[in-house]
Amino acid sequence: MGKDFELENSYAYFIYKTVRALRKQFMRMAMEKGLELFPEQWFVLVKVIKQPGCSQSDLGRDFDDRPSMARALRNMEQKLWIKIVPDPEDRRKHQVFPAKKGIQIYNTLVPEIEKERSRMFKSLSTQDFTNFKRIIDEIYDQSIE
Repeated sequence: MGKDFELENSYAYFIYKTVRALRKQFMRMAMEKGLELFPEQWFVLVKVIKQPGCSQSDLGRDFDDRPSMARALRNMEQKLWIKIVPDPEDRRKHQVFPAKKGIQIYNTLVPEIEKERSRMFKSLSTQDFTNFKRIIDEIYDQSIE
């Protein structure tokens, strides 16, 4: 049973290895800039900068983990990266805005990330990325059914 199964040929394993490598690379890059920043915090910070005033519950839905999101946002607010304010139209909700320090982090890391992407992706074509996105979206969609 399962004698033909090879971990090294498993797509889930390929994805896992890649995610771990990208995570380590991101954290190294952040540390080189004097930042203690995890990729998940970066994703949230980018979302908040691109959509200032987004709701805390929307972020929780987007990242599929509301309880962890609430903790992460509190932590990011304590570090002065974001501001969480009551929604003026519904006091039960909260809006999230980038703070000055969060914007500085973003402005510091974006050029570094762009440079690293260029280095890593130099041998990949636009078609490669189109195919990759289609495939990874399909795997994701099938995994949540």
